[in-house]
Amino acid sequence: MDLKNFNINSIPNEPGIYIFKGKSGENLYVGKAKDLKKRVKSYFSKSKDKRMNINFLMIEASTLDYITTQTEDEALMLENKTIKLRQPKYNVLLKDDKTYSSLRLEINETYPRISIVRKCSDKDSLYLGPFKSSENLRKTKRFLQKTFGIRDCTNNKFNNHKKRACLFKDIDMCIGPCDDSSLENIYEKNFIMLKDIFKGKIGHFKKIVEGKMHEFAKKEMFEQASFLRDELERLSNNYYYDSINSESLKNTDVIGVVSNKEVLEISILFFRGGYIIDKAEIFTTIKLHDTEYEAYQILKQFYSSKSSVPKRIIIKKDFKYTDDLKYDLKNLGFFETKFESISKGRKHDLIKLAEKNAKICMKNNIDKNNKLQSNLSKLKKLLKLKTLPKRIECFDISNTQGTNPVASMVVFTDCEPDKKNYRKFKIKSKGPNDYEMMKEAIGRRLKRINEVGWEKPDLILIDGGKGHLNKISQIINKEINIAAIAKPSKTEPIDKIYIMKNKAPINFNNNIEPLNILINLRNEAHRFAITFHKSRRSKDMLGQLKT
Repeated sequence: MDLKNFNINSIPNEPGIYIFKGKSGENLYVGKAKDLKKRVKSYFSKSKDKRMNINFLMIEASTLDYITTQTEDEALMLENKTIKLRQPKYNVLLKDDKTYSSLRLEINETYPRISIVRKCSDKDSLYLGPFKSSENLRKTKRFLQKTFGIRDCTNNKFNNHKKRACLFKDIDMCIGPCDDSSLENIYEKNFIMLKDIFKGKIGHFKKIVEGKMHEFAKKEMFEQASFLRDELERLSNNYYYDSINSESLKNTDVIGVVSNKEVLEISILFFRGGYIIDKAEIFTTIKLHDTEYEAYQILKQFYSSKSSVPKRIIIKKDFKYTDDLKYDLKNLGFFETKFESISKGRKHDLIKLAEKNAKICMKNNIDKNNKLQSNLSKLKKLLKLKTLPKRIECFDISNTQGTNPVASMVVFTDCEPDKKNYRKFKIKSKGPNDYEMMKEAIGRRLKRINEVGWEKPDLILIDGGKGHLNKISQIINKEINIAAIAKPSKTEPIDKIYIMKNKAPINFNNNIEPLNILINLRNEAHRFAITFHKSRRSKDMLGQLKT
């Protein structure tokens, strides 16, 4: 629907979502509404929506699309999915699809099992989490299995090992009730102790660990005892749990929001059993006029993943959108979650703690961004580029004497791996000819330029030398920057970077950090290509064996 010829009466009074788009069809903003006509009309009224910077949005907006739904609840869910899929410019939600995992204890099984999940939506299970760090999560799970011998296998696997237990029993990660029903009482006892931990009785955790450690030591099982000793040391150093605790905070999220004129940081402290087991950190550049509305949108998107389903959420009393957030979370199924708007007392101190964490994270993120911009600016200058190389693509070829040839395309966005945009190519060129293989891969990539997921790169980096660069320059549009990276010889100190405008490699002098960005990119492309080649070669060998 063209906004120049916009007719508000053509929009129905139905729940749904609306999508503002720019002149090139790019997505600018996605919103939900209980009444689409009434909501969209507010963008064109004199009063306008004061919650966000409508002026900037409406200057860029050229067309409007909408999708109706049966209910407002469906509109909310569709809004979340559409934002994830379309990545609109003026939505400031969690576009990276990041979720936090938790440990789940399935309590209604005959032999309850422990597992890692991303959604805490099963009412017949207990959860410990969420954990921001996957490494901490895995270590915690291994620690609990090693301590209590609780299985993590599926029911099918459990039933398949009734005659002989799996390897986990041999390495003391499970007591193995699958092939020995006499262990049922011991398993039940261990499960009850573990259930208490999941319910928040973490204060007894150290005593249980100490008891197990001494038990192993008496039996001269020194390897197991040393493992628990190391884990006990982690606990003592607050590796999993913060020293600040309150037994009344058994399943609570505490939210801290801070901002300046340019950026917004949200810190969510996860209290489980009265202890902080981890935190979520969300950082974004401010795009809207109303900063608290941005924070509300981010929090709504964060909880919509259901990676954290707390019994209580504590937030500052003067946060304007608490009621909106409460209403949206109820629509998402958070029926038992209670909100506490706090202005003083002990719980207000916890909000201050969350805000303190947010301020520290915000400073670190600002410093990181400044360093990033500095490195990108240096790359732009050294490689004689017209724009900052925010999206860099690197190509590499892998084959075995010309057989099973493949190419990889890896993407770094703002100097970080952007794995959802990685691509693999099966090469059709015959013979061990790296030039032709590279030419084919990049040629196929360029045919799809500016398609969704194939956006125009600021720089294409080729794993090869000057010869590769000359060959590829024949098919590259002048508007696209290219460079080649070659490994140094034995007498050379660093990798060599070639561009079309220079015969000799670029002299990076002491600018090692910008060069390392390109080296890391090349190494990642090399790893990705070899992995794909090995996979293809293995399938080829299996096919030959079958025939």
